[in-house]
Amino acid sequence: ETELNLILEKTTNQNLKNIFTVAFNTGMRLSEILNMKSSWIDTQQNIITLKNSVDFTTKSKKERIIPIHKNILSILNRIKYDTTLSKVYIFSDDEGKKYNENFISKQFKKALRKAGLDDNLHMHNLRHSFCSNLVQKGVSLYVVKELAGHQQLSTTEIYSHLTHTNLSNAVAVL
Repeated sequence: ETELNLILEKTTNQNLKNIFTVAFNTGMRLSEILNMKSSWIDTQQNIITLKNSVDFTTKSKKERIIPIHKNILSILNRIKYDTTLSKVYIFSDDEGKKYNENFISKQFKKALRKAGLDDNLHMHNLRHSFCSNLVQKGVSLYVVKELAGHQQLSTTEIYSHLTHTNLSNAVAVL
């Protein structure tokens, strides 16, 4: 979270800040974020449903439900996402066109460098942080697997970095 805040401080474009924040708080892949439409958002149930369509398919080819984190709800309220057809994508340029993934990744890299962070980090690390943070806070790997849209639990297990505190807490349960 500290590193994300440094990146956000070095990012001047509010759309980019929003995209980075959504990635960190939802674990959505960049392609999913950039293809997000207002029809995916249900503020009554407080969920985002990643939907397959003619022009977009999730990596797993399955729809996925992601609860809306309070930081994401704040962003959605701030941008007052358009439910008309005039703006197809939640995050688009001033002309309403979908952002290019490479453009967003390069902008993330620029902000990363300005913040003086490890140049080996990538936009996908925000998704990794989402999953790792959940595991570190005690969320079941099965739940993280579903939120991330992984097919195999072994993929999710990559995010289960055990710390000294995790091990101590486990023994303290006895």
